[in-house]
Amino acid sequence: MPEENPEKKKRPKDYLSDEENARYKVIAGKAFLVGLALIVIYFIIKRWGSISSGWGVVTKVFQPILFGAVMAYLANPIMGFFSRLFNNIADFFAKRRGKKRKLPENGKPIKWIRVLSSILAILLIVAAVIFFLVLVVPQFISTLNELVNHIHEKVRGVIDWADRITSYRFKDVMDSARDNKNIDNTLDKLVDFVRKYFNLESQNQVVNTLTKWGMSFGKTVVNLIIGIFVCVYVLIDKEKFKAWTKKIIYVIFPVKPANHVVETLRKADEVFYGFIVGKIIDSIIIGIICYFAMLILGFPYAVVCSVIIGVTNVIPIFGPYIGAVPTVCLIFVNNPMQGIYFLIFVIVLQQFDGNFLGPKILGDSTGVSPFWVVFAIVVGGGLFGVPGMIIGVPMVSLTLWVIKRIADHYLRVKKMPVPASSYEKLGYIDPATGDIIPRQGSRKKKHNGIIEKILSKRKNKQPKK
Repeated sequence: MPEENPEKKKRPKDYLSDEENARYKVIAGKAFLVGLALIVIYFIIKRWGSISSGWGVVTKVFQPILFGAVMAYLANPIMGFFSRLFNNIADFFAKRRGKKRKLPENGKPIKWIRVLSSILAILLIVAAVIFFLVLVVPQFISTLNELVNHIHEKVRGVIDWADRITSYRFKDVMDSARDNKNIDNTLDKLVDFVRKYFNLESQNQVVNTLTKWGMSFGKTVVNLIIGIFVCVYVLIDKEKFKAWTKKIIYVIFPVKPANHVVETLRKADEVFYGFIVGKIIDSIIIGIICYFAMLILGFPYAVVCSVIIGVTNVIPIFGPYIGAVPTVCLIFVNNPMQGIYFLIFVIVLQQFDGNFLGPKILGDSTGVSPFWVVFAIVVGGGLFGVPGMIIGVPMVSLTLWVIKRIADHYLRVKKMPVPASSYEKLGYIDPATGDIIPRQGSRKKKHNGIIEKILSKRKNKQPKK
């Protein structure tokens, strides 16, 4: 019979076993990581100004690369369309000649089709940008010039219209509004602000106007050219970039965590691609519908208003309202009745987008509730401005998906129910069996019972007739 280890005999009764010791070590490690994460978050918040300025320097250095990568991400569906088109054309001519096409091994794309499709996709995007610069921006600037040069006359016209529509019942109020110096001073300040912000003193400086307008295409022509080349190379060799990324992930992490990282990246691509590209397509369609409808209905400033409506529509929930305010005001000061009709038209257009067009294009690309959408827009806009309002929704959607996966995993490990619906009427969980015990009754029933008792007592106290 083997002798027992003398160390085990000396252990006191309250001494931890090896399994308990290992479990507490894991708990201590998790607590350490949580504490470390809280310290890092604290210092990030404390030094946010320095971090943001340092991040600004990094983005300036890598601006051409970032621009090219973003452009490639947005141009990928256009390149895919041209690739399918050229492949179908090549198949058609091969069938007519009675020959079978020679395709590369392992399903790799044909080189010349990929290169030609990438170049055409970039040319299409550049053509859209040039179209925007040549046609839209000059009209936008001329409209602003007309507005700021005749703003006093237009405001007085609105006052005259209000005076007529009220049958001159408030003539004294309207006359005082016409002669009010505070209104004139406010309009003068507004005109000065618009002139300085949009650089209306020199209309030929279109690039400077665009830069101040927030359309960041790169600060120099060199950055733009480098970004376009980066975009073309990324589109041509996108499979290689994906393969190298996966390879590096499996080098850094063990197999199981690496699988989770790859799955998360795949989900991120699905969410971001589906939401951002879908939202851009949806906004372009809304802008085009708005433009042609304004031409048919005879509204002024069709180009400017449709561009504003289309661009702001990219922002979820709040975008349509942000775009409606300046466009309705622009038409209202020109013709008040047309402004009212245009407001009705915008409401109908946004209802069409929100209830029909948007769901058809986007579907359930994010899978988050309206509360989280508003949360993402507010937080993203507060941290990163307009870009944060756009990417905030898919970012929150991805974060919630990761949290759900982690929570579901630990619930399965504990052998507890996974669906959230199982916890809606939870009172407590039986620690012995792990079963969910529903709560007994509710506050409403309890309060109703108390009220019934009070009413019955009052009824009994009433004297009999």
